[in-house]
This record gives sequence, C-alpha cells and structure tokens, in this order.
Amino acid sequence: MVGDKGHQITARRIPVWAMIVAVMLVIGVAGSAYYFLYPLDGPIPDDVGVFYTGLERGYTDQGFPRLGNPNAPVLVEDFSSYACPHCGDFHRERFPDLLDEIAAGTVQFVFIPVTNIGSGARDAAKGAFCAGEQGRYWEMHDVLFDWQERFIMRPFAERRIQKGAENMGLDVDAFKACMDDNHLKAVIDAAKAEFRRRGLTGTPSFFINGQKVRDYGEFKNLGDLAG
Repeated sequence: MVGDKGHQITARRIPVWAMIVAVMLVIGVAGSAYYFLYPLDGPIPDDVGVFYTGLERGYTDQGFPRLGNPNAPVLVEDFSSYACPHCGDFHRERFPDLLDEIAAGTVQFVFIPVTNIGSGARDAAKGAFCAGEQGRYWEMHDVLFDWQERFIMRPFAERRIQKGAENMGLDVDAFKACMDDNHLKAVIDAAKAEFRRRGLTGTPSFFINGQKVRDYGEFKNLGDLAG
C-alpha cells in the first residue's frame, strides 16, 4: 500500500508543463516524419509544352514571361496565380484559343504571376522561373496548372516541384540552387507591385492593350484590334 501510495504521489508531481512539452515533441516528430517521408510524385503530362512549339518566347523588361512577337499590335496581359482554380480553368479551356493569333504575330501574351493568392503560389511561381532559366518556363507553367487540378493536398510542395524538374530532365542541382537563392525576389516583387498599381484584388485579371477586360469573351475579336 505504501508503495502504491508513493507511486501515486510521484505521478501527481509530474508538472503539467512537462506533459505538454512531451506531447508537443511527439506531435513535432510525427509531423516531421510525415513531411519528409510522405511520397510526393511530380508527374509530367505527355503533352506538356506542345502549345508552344514554334512560338517566340522571352521576358518583358520587368522580367515577366511572354509569348509572341514583342511588337505585336495586341498585348494581352494575364495576372494569374498558379493556386487559383479559375486561372487554371482559363489556362486549360480558353488560353488555347489565343495560340493561333500569337503564332500569327497578332498577339503578344504576357503572364504576370501573382504569388499572394492561394497556398503555394509563391513556390510555384519560383519553380516556373527556375525552369525558365533552363529554357523551360512554359513547360513548367503547364505542369503547375496540371498539378493544381490533379492534387488535392500540397500540389506545390517544394519537394514535388523539385521532383517535377527532375522528371522534366532539367539540371536538378541548378534548379535547386535557383529555388534556394533569393535572386527571383525582384521579379516577384515587381509582379506584386504591378498588381497593386492597377488596383486589382483577384485573379485571373486580364488587360488588352492596357485596358482591363471583364471576361474571356472579349478575347474573341482580338484580330480586329490589330488594324
């Protein structure tokens, strides 16, 4: 009885804070194990990049990726987040309609990545820019929008993006160094500043020759603007 009583007294003397710390440590270890051990694949669609065959590629003076002739009479600007479902819908369903006019030299298309809307949007944008440093911006652009629709949880986890770069055949060491470096902050900040300067609050937001448009329907007569 004495032994039992002594044991009970000792048990009661365990501080509450110590038990809380122990529980938090267990949770922390379990969370870390889940993060580092949970498999994240980075699939590449079979048709990735086919949209852009033969199209002129480049970057604007602010560093935003563009497709088409920089002197085209019609400029379409797309402020989008890789984590925005409606942006993904536009990319998959409406964007292909612009490709003929881009190829014909009528339209220059500029993508301005918005990184403060949606979970993982910043890492996704960095992944696209880092792929762009190896000439594959638009391919990664397609991949990211595919993942947005494909994965419910953590579509843009950094490990997934790195796996995607590997599956695309990029130089993985160079890609990782790019993701870890801070040199892309300038262009990401420029996109954020442009988003604010134009008074935008959501994505996607589109401009045609500097004028904000309400919806995709206004893309139908772009040839008429070319004169």
